[in-house]
Amino acid sequence: MTTHRQRHDDRVVLVVGGGRGIGAAVVETFARHEGTTVVAADAEVLSSDVNHYRSTRVGGYAAARELARNLTGEGLRVLAADVNAGDEESVRALLARIDEEHGRLDVVVNAFGITHISKVEDMTPAQFEAVVSGNLTGVFLMSKYAIPLLRRGGGGAIVNFSSISGRTGFAKEAHYCAAKFGVIGFTASLARELASSGIRVNAVCPGIVRSNMWEYLLSEFVRPGETREQCWERMRELIPQGEFQSPQDIADAVVYLASARRVTGQALSVDGGMAQP
Repeated sequence: MTTHRQRHDDRVVLVVGGGRGIGAAVVETFARHEGTTVVAADAEVLSSDVNHYRSTRVGGYAAARELARNLTGEGLRVLAADVNAGDEESVRALLARIDEEHGRLDVVVNAFGITHISKVEDMTPAQFEAVVSGNLTGVFLMSKYAIPLLRRGGGGAIVNFSSISGRTGFAKEAHYCAAKFGVIGFTASLARELASSGIRVNAVCPGIVRSNMWEYLLSEFVRPGETREQCWERMRELIPQGEFQSPQDIADAVVYLASARRVTGQALSVDGGMAQP
């Protein structure tokens, strides 16, 4: 993780999905910019167990509390919040709390997402809707209710998480790919809608990160007689650079997109060259 601190004007950054993995790296990277208060928001309980945790109890808020406690112990300004991004009332309550406690919001990072493996012919409508809600509907809701706060401060940035799966299709992940392709389309449209308000909207598309999600997906790639670690090593062949992306690689891209004043409506792939135009 980055250890130096840089000076920025006082600002408030909301990272949704900030409890662990890539989201936690985003939280820490922003927090190490002086003058920044970071709200690490994550879900303790989801509405459906159609996700890579295979449970409604995903423990994100508990992880966010622990992260906030550790970073606060270093003198950084990090707060934890419980939010289910796919639930409108939960989102409204979070944004109202930020407004009441901070009176401003400068950056929103929608770093959350769930996945699920199923053939389309075996997929139920409820499973399809759960994955779309967990990836795309949540981006819509967080953006909708954050826009007034961003606008009130004279502008700001929204950074949405798409995926390599928002660039190309993968078997048994049609619902996930549909949602992540949708995030890119939503981002491009919202960027045009908000350009005159000084609010920039971009997306980041992570490649293969050794995360909880990819550990779940690995079962689709393991060959008979192959260990999981052997499978991981073979998967490097999918990446032109031959290296997996780290949470910090993605966090650095997010911070860039949040700060680049003349960049909006873009989807930046951080995938070692996997997605080619």
